[in-house]
Amino acid sequence: MQIDAVIDEIEAFAEIGDYFDQSVRTYSSGMQMRVAFAVATAFRPDILIIDEALSVGDAYFQHKSFAKIKKFREEGTTLLFVSHDKGAILALCDRAILIDKGGILKDGIPEEVTDYYNAIIAEKENATVYQETTAEGKIRTVSGTGEAVIENVDILDEHGNKIEMANVGAPLILSVKVNIRSDIPHLVMGYMLKDRLGLAIFGTNTHNVSRVLSDLKAGENFEYRIHFKAALGVGSYSVTVALHEDKTHLEKNYAWIDLATVFSVVNIDQDDFVGLAWLPPVWEIQR
Repeated sequence: MQIDAVIDEIEAFAEIGDYFDQSVRTYSSGMQMRVAFAVATAFRPDILIIDEALSVGDAYFQHKSFAKIKKFREEGTTLLFVSHDKGAILALCDRAILIDKGGILKDGIPEEVTDYYNAIIAEKENATVYQETTAEGKIRTVSGTGEAVIENVDILDEHGNKIEMANVGAPLILSVKVNIRSDIPHLVMGYMLKDRLGLAIFGTNTHNVSRVLSDLKAGENFEYRIHFKAALGVGSYSVTVALHEDKTHLEKNYAWIDLATVFSVVNIDQDDFVGLAWLPPVWEIQR
């Protein structure tokens, strides 16, 4: 049998020790998943179907499994991946289909579909969810009930000038202008930096930093200014901005805009490096 020829490789990949020779009924769910995945990927298939399997198990094995899946993709395997893990979908897939009650709600590029999914799970009775094309040709998802709206979003330099490109490590300001349309008891503003694939780089909100605004009246206008450094790798980044009542947008989502603004990071005067984050090291070599 073919499986006999690769049994040692399966055992090595699963990494469950002496349990490999024991009855499967003695395995934990994580051990079962490890062995099942190792068996299923012992040979590169033409089509690999994964249904939430990687949500089970430890972080180490998940990283190991993702690396093998990516290798299969590069070698020509077609991947059918069923998951609620937005990050995994963005990292692994070229196309995404959003299904609800057996029907297709959205079919397109992963970032567009996952943004739409994120918006509809917070949709309430008077909320709207729609998508529009940006000047760069990307699909932006917009949702919210409208009691508070986002009027403008910009990336500024340290002097307050609007920019579209920044040097690695440069001081930046995220400017978010807000208009209150109806009286609201509490307002939380959140933002998320994403890479060009839509993977989250960093996100937080005013609830997390104890800066929630209260008792806002219709007609008020104000601007949030978030100061941060472009501690990022060379590439293109987008900003998602949200206004909501509580810690997350799942409760009273006033406004949510994906791809609210886009900016690029270039390396003008830093040492060469690779990756999405700029983490300048201090080297120490001992002999």
